[in-house]
Amino acid sequence: MCEEYQLFPDEEDWKGRILLLESSEEKPSPEKYRQALEHLKERGVFEAVSGVLVGKPMDGAYAEEYRQALAQVIDRPDLPVVFNLNVGHAMPRCIIPFGVEAVVDADKQIIRFAG
Repeated sequence: MCEEYQLFPDEEDWKGRILLLESSEEKPSPEKYRQALEHLKERGVFEAVSGVLVGKPMDGAYAEEYRQALAQVIDRPDLPVVFNLNVGHAMPRCIIPFGVEAVVDADKQIIRFAG
């Protein structure tokens, strides 16, 4: 549907952005999760973004499988990926504001939001 109605952003729209992923309460199978990641890769998202934040899977479902899929599909050691954040459907929850300038230091596990 996104393609039919041209709702999916162009690769240019992703440049310099931080992508936030979350697996939802549906707890998709590792195969379905990988397919979603492959779709993003085919659209050039992982080549354009400056980092990826990944929410903790609800109830820890498939956490290791998701982590492996992320590493294999993204396949960009230079792209910072922070996995297992307390955002989305997992508890406890934290709020990540959208549309705000942010800096992610994956090594120090710090996310700073601008003003």
